[in-house]
Amino acid sequence: MYELLAGTQTLRGTLSSGDRGTAETLSLMRRLAADGSRDMTVRDTAIHVIAQSNAQPHDVLGQLRALFAFVRDRILFVGDIRGVETLQYPSKTLAVGAGDCDDRATLLVALARSVGIPADFKFRVIASNPNSPRSFSHVYAVARVGGKDIPMDPTYESNALGYEYPVRYRVGDTPA
Repeated sequence: MYELLAGTQTLRGTLSSGDRGTAETLSLMRRLAADGSRDMTVRDTAIHVIAQSNAQPHDVLGQLRALFAFVRDRILFVGDIRGVETLQYPSKTLAVGAGDCDDRATLLVALARSVGIPADFKFRVIASNPNSPRSFSHVYAVARVGGKDIPMDPTYESNALGYEYPVRYRVGDTPA
């Protein structure tokens, strides 16, 4: 169960166990991404990032690459409070310049949608911990452009657009 912390643009909660908790989190991420895509702070940021890149008008991949690089390089990866799941509104993630994988994936989808990038987005959850191969432990966004899935995992500085973690014991996709 999540609660909105007054005045913080942050949801805090304790995850239900297993797939139920993952589904609850993904549902909230979907809502936050949709709300964030209509936030003018998010849109203004997306426009600025794309304008400063080499992406051309109507160059969907170039614009996605610019937004991906911004989240990867400018939004610091930090974990949640120990033992507490938090989800930030995209504008909160921009304001503090940090978030974990769910915050960064939500921001990336919101940024892209805020400027009308014509792609279908989904959130991909993976189980990558060999000590818990059935438990989802990571999430990132995937864009579908021209019939092709383009993973967008900005977790590590070395990740390029299209990179996916090579050892995945379990994968699940849900519309973003």
